[in-house]
Amino acid sequence: GSDGKQAEIRPRSGRDVCVGAGVAVLLLSPCPSPDRRYVWFWRGESQLAEFLREMLVLPGCSSEFCLVQEWVDFDFELRLFFLPPRDWTPGTPLTPEHFEFTAWENSTDADAPQTFLKPTAEQALAAFNGDELALASAHRQAIEASQPLIGELFRFDRVPMIRMDWMVKRRGPATAQVVFGEYCEMGACCLKWEEGPPKIWRAALDFAL
Repeated sequence: GSDGKQAEIRPRSGRDVCVGAGVAVLLLSPCPSPDRRYVWFWRGESQLAEFLREMLVLPGCSSEFCLVQEWVDFDFELRLFFLPPRDWTPGTPLTPEHFEFTAWENSTDADAPQTFLKPTAEQALAAFNGDELALASAHRQAIEASQPLIGELFRFDRVPMIRMDWMVKRRGPATAQVVFGEYCEMGACCLKWEEGPPKIWRAALDFAL
């Protein structure tokens, strides 16, 4: 993805949640497309069909699948980094080791993601109009909702690291909407977390021994 930059996060005016709009992503083996590449915003059935057709005939593309999602309006993403111990039992509270914020700065009529941002905590709070209670609610909801999702993952395979990405939006005083984005496995970008890579690889080594 992009190296990103710090900038003011502006609300995505004119792109509220609605039927008939969304995002199409080309899935590349062995992993989904990186941020910004092979991602299109669609509005209406005809544009979705056009983008899907263009995706699957890209030069060198051998993928047979695209991911299509309904549009979710959000102010920024909250990315939680968990390092579950090998003996972790689902149902036992799991605290994230670290979190990061990311956001996109797009023009209203953009057909694809444009400027990738890595806001500070202060900038994220400003995007919530300084509403500390709403931001705390977003954190709390994301952490709580991560527990059963990681527990479900552990039913099939135990992992030393998982990043849980959440799309969050302030909906009113002390109120936040939190929508799950995706699981991100070992190798996921640590963004501004400089201590992340060595800490994650030590956790992976401990997990394997």
